[in-house]
Amino acid sequence: MSALRTAILGCGRFARRHAAHLASLDQVKLVGFCNSSVEQANAFNQDYANGQARVFTDYEQMFAELGLDLVYICLPPYAHDREVELACRHGVHFLIEKPIALTMGLAQSMADHVRASGVKSQVGFMYRHGVAALRLKQRMPPSGTGLGAFMVARYACNSLHRAWWRDRSKSGGQLVEQVIHLLDMARFFLGEPVQVYSMQENLFHRDVEGYTAEDVSATTIRFASGGLAVVAATNGAIPNRWDYDWRLVLPGLTADFTDANNAVFHETRQAEPAAETVTADKDLYLAETLDLLGAIHDDRPTAVPIEEGVRTLRLALAARQAAEQNAPVTLAVPQLDSEQARTT
Repeated sequence: MSALRTAILGCGRFARRHAAHLASLDQVKLVGFCNSSVEQANAFNQDYANGQARVFTDYEQMFAELGLDLVYICLPPYAHDREVELACRHGVHFLIEKPIALTMGLAQSMADHVRASGVKSQVGFMYRHGVAALRLKQRMPPSGTGLGAFMVARYACNSLHRAWWRDRSKSGGQLVEQVIHLLDMARFFLGEPVQVYSMQENLFHRDVEGYTAEDVSATTIRFASGGLAVVAATNGAIPNRWDYDWRLVLPGLTADFTDANNAVFHETRQAEPAAETVTADKDLYLAETLDLLGAIHDDRPTAVPIEEGVRTLRLALAARQAAEQNAPVTLAVPQLDSEQARTT
């Protein structure tokens, strides 16, 4: 198979993770970079394509002119608009970073376009590719079988981030833009949520002009499987560190994760629990790219198709709604189509 003609839409700091991997792969040829700042797009072109790709500030023009096979969508949340629709119209497979949108209307529209076009989609929930996360998932029964499980997760950082990130109307807030990774892992292990309640406050940045996002949150989720999850987050902890971990308690097994690659599994049925340590340094960003390339080559579903981005966004937005109205929000359990049921 010839190398996939690939472009990057959104040439910010995070996109460099993907660009470095894509530039190293024989299956990929970087042919385009698109960004509102032509200087940033030119910098990506020099750094990752030896200046041989084309540079755009208009992604509609990029889709129309490049004959793409694959695009990586690395836009900030507020900038999502018609890029997925155009990718689907031109038959271009894509990876899209989270959150895929800030409204359920746009997110569902994206999924509808993907379903109608048949392109492969991958959402950037890279924790699902972790060695320890996958090991535990393999040991668990299907999430819809009355699974009794309890998950406690934590996320902590301390950074002003970008100006758009601090603006709740542009980022969605810390839970929607950042902690959504942990909400996605809760869904990955426990299935679909049926109720969520969240408290969210700005405790540490009230004097920072333009900081309208929450910097602490406490979120409780009930799942159709019978499981419960508690997710605590803050942007007021240790500067220049981004820490996350979680514990999952199952009948006969407690799993302590320091990250998606590393965990200790405690077998708790016996009087003296036995422990198994799972440790790995797998590059999760490379893993999601290799999974997407494999899905394109083998014509199979990706590990995290667009529908998963829609459902996890739905949970994050429901949590934000619960915080705003100071009351739990009930969610209907979405129905799986036959293809999703086979891959869940």
